[in-house]
Amino acid sequence: MSVSTVLSTAATVLYYIGFPVIIIVRLLLAAVIFVAAPILHVAHYLLHGVLWPIRQLARLETLYIYFGVAALVGICTAAILHYSMTFVIKNLRIDGSGEERGRTLSSYRAEKTERQAEKIRQTLPKVGLKPKRLDTGVKEEYSKWLKQDKGFATKGLLSTTILEEEDSSEAGF
Repeated sequence: MSVSTVLSTAATVLYYIGFPVIIIVRLLLAAVIFVAAPILHVAHYLLHGVLWPIRQLARLETLYIYFGVAALVGICTAAILHYSMTFVIKNLRIDGSGEERGRTLSSYRAEKTERQAEKIRQTLPKVGLKPKRLDTGVKEEYSKWLKQDKGFATKGLLSTTILEEEDSSEAGF
């Protein structure tokens, strides 16, 4: 006997032994599918509903690619600018880290108040001398002058407005 005939007879025997098992498994599977058909139908629609947002997002794929590339280009450009400007600033020594800054606002204000105090000290009369007092008549005259109306509106924009005069040389234009 040859090997091919042995294999052929073994396959035939196994087929006839396994055939009833295959038929029983197919019948059971058909019964299970028939009973589970409504459940499978509902599961199909649930899965369809759950996957709907993902399908909608898949339509925007080109936008994702566009914005992703734009972000990468922006990040690369920013990095190139940062490092090139850092290189230029260090080589030209314009970073200002070694230089002293000018006066600060607080030191300027302190100097100004000191100058004002010195000016006031110089204008004050010497100790022992009494400051001159104005006559009461002069005081009254000044108070009347301050109180009188000067012909301007006392409040509003008209009191501060400077009116322009017309220029006669521009009359021909």
